[in-house]
Amino acid sequence: MSNRQRMLIALACAIVAAVLLGVFLQRSATASQRSERALLRRYGGQTVRILVARKDMAAGTVVSSGQVEVKSWPATLAPEGALLERDREAVLGKRTTAWVAQGEPLLRARMLQTVKPLDALQKGLSAVTISTDAVHALGGEVSDGMRVTLMGAQVTGVVAPLAANIEVLSSSTSAREAKAAAESSSSSSSSSSSGTGLFGAGSASDISWVTLAVPTPQAAQVIAAAQAGKLWLVLQNEGAR
Repeated sequence: MSNRQRMLIALACAIVAAVLLGVFLQRSATASQRSERALLRRYGGQTVRILVARKDMAAGTVVSSGQVEVKSWPATLAPEGALLERDREAVLGKRTTAWVAQGEPLLRARMLQTVKPLDALQKGLSAVTISTDAVHALGGEVSDGMRVTLMGAQVTGVVAPLAANIEVLSSSTSAREAKAAAESSSSSSSSSSSGTGLFGAGSASDISWVTLAVPTPQAAQVIAAAQAGKLWLVLQNEGAR
């Protein structure tokens, strides 16, 4: 048998395989459609477009567009609290609160937990929470998103920078202010009585902890300096060298 004949036979086999695959996929789709129509006939003709899980999602998963899809569902079988097609944008970026199996409708009670701020932590950074006080933390005038330089005292007593351009993720003062704002709609009047600092309202001097986005290789050094009480948050002017 010549090489030309072998190539023709191989090509013919490939064409036959492609045709068979197409027939199989068409029959599978047709079977799925027949099953859906049977459900509609059994439970009523009205349908709703709901969101279902495209793949298994463990509790705590941050939902992305590739993890959900829209499917028609018999209205009488849709579970209470099922999220509809119009809710898709609201779901993306939110965190699941329970296990969701592939093909399972997404429920509002399981899907609408707000994403935690630490989910946005960049690669190579570690979130480090340290104890501090007003003396070591800018008099307590620390706000979320602020960029600071961490200064630490060495064994020789010399104070030197440990890390620069470190983002403040949260602090005891911001957490307290957020809780107060959520509990009372009159937070503006209460804050005016407690005084306003440079970066926010309230009792800034009561700061007790701060969470920082620290480069992972420097995390241990920062923690050690904080435990020894020899770590300062320094706010530098942009022109400082």
